[in-house]
Amino acid sequence: MNRSSFNRFALAALLAAGAMPLSALRTTQAQPPSALQSFTTRIYIQNPNPSAATGIVNFYDQGTGNQQSVNVPFNLSTNGSTEILIGSLSGLGSPWQGSAVISADQPVVAASIQVPPSGYGHIMANAFTSDEASDSIFLTTFLAIGNPTNAVSLFGVQNTEAENVNIRAKFINAIGATVADVTLTLPAYTSKFFDGFSPTSTIASGLHAFNGSVVVTATKVLGGGPAKLVGIAEERRVEPAGPARFRAYGFEAIPQSAGAQTIYMSTALCKFGPGNPTTFFAIQNLSFTNSTVVTVTYATGTGTTPTPATNTLPPLAKWSVDPCQTNGNQTYSGAATITSSSQPIAAVGKASQTDTSLPARYTTAFLAQASGASRLAVPYIRWSPNPPGTDFRSFIAIQNIGTAPIGAGQLTVTYYAQNGSVAANCTSTASMAVGAKLNSNAAGAFFTDFNCSPAVNVSSTFIGSAVIQGPSGSSLIAVVRNTTPAATIQTEDFNAILLP
Repeated sequence: MNRSSFNRFALAALLAAGAMPLSALRTTQAQPPSALQSFTTRIYIQNPNPSAATGIVNFYDQGTGNQQSVNVPFNLSTNGSTEILIGSLSGLGSPWQGSAVISADQPVVAASIQVPPSGYGHIMANAFTSDEASDSIFLTTFLAIGNPTNAVSLFGVQNTEAENVNIRAKFINAIGATVADVTLTLPAYTSKFFDGFSPTSTIASGLHAFNGSVVVTATKVLGGGPAKLVGIAEERRVEPAGPARFRAYGFEAIPQSAGAQTIYMSTALCKFGPGNPTTFFAIQNLSFTNSTVVTVTYATGTGTTPTPATNTLPPLAKWSVDPCQTNGNQTYSGAATITSSSQPIAAVGKASQTDTSLPARYTTAFLAQASGASRLAVPYIRWSPNPPGTDFRSFIAIQNIGTAPIGAGQLTVTYYAQNGSVAANCTSTASMAVGAKLNSNAAGAFFTDFNCSPAVNVSSTFIGSAVIQGPSGSSLIAVVRNTTPAATIQTEDFNAILLP
């Protein structure tokens, strides 16, 4: 398998003196050993607050944690956002490996995208807040070279403490057996990457063809108390043929506190749309000691609703689920609820075009969520002109995980230009049952679930943000898909961010 260089990143959160809670993200880049293209990182920061936000982005070298002299100050108006292109910053060097820490006087939100010049998919994930770091983090799926899926993983874990910590990474196969057990010390704020392409050098021997999950725990070197970590994974998949052969996608590691006995997937597909997109779920039992019975139930949507699926998961084991397995391969677009009989669980969704005749097919990834909010932030929104051009548009799948239906007209999606002005205000035209989803697009040309005013007709280079608002007391989650009209390999997925 060929291998390219990546801007690899894990997401973290720190607290600066005199500052509000802030977002941070680690990014790295390695020398490409082949002629394939390198990835570069773009950071998107949103201020979803009623007052302006001022902040700065500082950069730190990977491994040593040394702070670079390069920094980027920013001033964001109410509902404003900004884009920072790492590749355009002079002084970091090329290639550069390191991290970015975003400090602000308001609780801003942030996301990051790794973009190749051509030929690969985009890798997208959110920044963590300080309370999302954990002494136990879970990666529900990890793949080493030689596995039948033809994909490999890179998992980055970051120490968010201001002191050295000891970490332990256990690689667990599908039946719950530990295949590799790695221990090491991480200096303050530094990262460690476990690469499925070269597991012998970065993890352990004997991990060839591994297809399982990972749990990483941490303790402080001094005193042995719990230490906080965050992490992120990316997967690279090589297609057997076609001009655009390389797919890549990413998702965040899941802190133990995010696990629950009921979790929700705001989008679930079986061969729905061009290229037969299907959503595959990787579900992990987060218990270290006990098995649990897991059930996947699908909400009524468009097409043939899959019947529930059930399986028993040993401790720390994972289960791979295909919605098409229980609806006779009939088309379906809806949402899913995943329940566990006794133990906390977590899951990653991977939406993939399954039509092998396509020369370029996308695969993206996002997380299941255990809780929602009545207000959600989306720090990165794109749309091209209406009628469509060739640039990105953002599609939002919003799921009601509360206890009561949401009536028509009670859900809004407001799209903002980077200066904070309203580009479009969209109001729901359909009711939203418990567990069901609605779809929104700023241009208003693809879905009838919302009416948008004004109709967006801007340049194809437009970049902005969005805020999703439900009625008081409601509980919403959402997945955002950024894709071109042709739904090509560059498609990106990420979760909307819960707001107070």
